[in-house]
Amino acid sequence: MKQNINQVKNGVASFKVIILFIFSLFYFQGYSFEDQITIPTTDNGPIELSVSVHINNLFNVNTVDESYQIDGYLMISWIDERLKFDHKTPTGTIIYENDQLDDLTQNGIWFPSCELINIQGTRQTHNRSLEIQPNGKVVYDERFNGTFGSDMYYKKFPFDTQRFKVVVEPFSYDTRYLVLTNLKLYPEIEESSRLLDKWDIKKMNARIENIEYEELEDLYNHPIYYSRAVFEIEAKRLSGFFVWQVLFPLFIIIMASFVVFWIKDFSNQIGIGFTLMLTVVAFNFYSVTILPKLPYNTFIETIIIAGYLFIFLSIIAIIVNSLLQSKLKKLNLLKLFRVIFPLFYLTTMVILSYLFFGN
Repeated sequence: MKQNINQVKNGVASFKVIILFIFSLFYFQGYSFEDQITIPTTDNGPIELSVSVHINNLFNVNTVDESYQIDGYLMISWIDERLKFDHKTPTGTIIYENDQLDDLTQNGIWFPSCELINIQGTRQTHNRSLEIQPNGKVVYDERFNGTFGSDMYYKKFPFDTQRFKVVVEPFSYDTRYLVLTNLKLYPEIEESSRLLDKWDIKKMNARIENIEYEELEDLYNHPIYYSRAVFEIEAKRLSGFFVWQVLFPLFIIIMASFVVFWIKDFSNQIGIGFTLMLTVVAFNFYSVTILPKLPYNTFIETIIIAGYLFIFLSIIAIIVNSLLQSKLKKLNLLKLFRVIFPLFYLTTMVILSYLFFGN
């Protein structure tokens, strides 16, 4: 009985294999992999993609997350000799929009997939279009929005200069097949000041980099390079808010701490010193909320630390003066401290400014 069951199972398995073989014959009959969508070929090397970025707005700059939002257009153009056609349309071009682009692969039209390397999260695409011109030139255009990130250097904060980037790179094709060229970043410099309300744009540039992916070298047995386009906006922070709301009040508080050298009562001197110390602590808490956790001190943090130091030294100075006066009645160092401490503090501010901005 078991032997008969096994024979039936083997027969069913063999039947499935035969059916699958017959289906494959019908499915692949007349099939050619050459009919699949392939990258255009040229006699002059890899396909060249002209890339341009038009930034409409750069906003929501987050210094803690080192991120910013960009709304703009990404435009890519190339030549595909296979798409040449006679001029028969009223506009001279054929245009596909939005969902129509998803059907292009069924028509055998190739267009590259380029990714925004430094985008955080999902890239939002509002509108897309693909224009084919009679000479075979193809222009892809999309309206995008997303949160981007790049390394920011806050050493001179709040007088720092940052670089906001959009990095474009082909997803599948390395430099053997495809290279980026003819980069353009819009708008022009004289128009770009309207992009940011808290920054002063100094310059805009675009450059091409060849990036080697070492992890792919073992897979292909040779170095693999991808062409990368880096669009960069260099902007200087508008520091007026921090000057008048943080640095200037802090300067007044530190200078006011030296009033203890004009007060004779020791308990009042100590009370004023510790009260101003707590005030400087509040400034430090504020600086922590507007900056990421950095392995180095920024200019504003160094100024706050200097404030701690001088208030602490003034407290030590009045304690020493009180102890010495208890033994030497005629000795009064307060008159000397009234001059030394303000001069020493101002000199320290000048030196710190030179160390941070002298170069």
